[in-house]
Amino acid sequence: MNIGTQDTSASLTATGTTQATALLLFNGLNFIGTVASGTGVLLFPGDVGTSQTVYNAGANALKVYPTSGAKINGLTTNGAMLLAPNTAVHFWNVTSTQTVGILSA
Repeated sequence: MNIGTQDTSASLTATGTTQATALLLFNGLNFIGTVASGTGVLLFPGDVGTSQTVYNAGANALKVYPTSGAKINGLTTNGAMLLAPNTAVHFWNVTSTQTVGILSA
């Protein structure tokens, strides 16, 4: 194992249109290759301090949902962040109910 290396999921397909039906992400680095309109992914329920990166390589905006009962940045609890095509966001679990996302250019 290389220090600093994370588990990677490549060419994932976004599913579902709600937090309950979105594709659950398990790895630290996630490459979403197929994004149908309105579909999304669900961040894993990691411990405080854990992080996860999501890259949208699809043709449509990707809904990224926090774990149940949490919120991303200033969005509503359980609300999805829309990630534009060809952008990435790095998420950190700051508390059990607050996730912070830093968006790429």
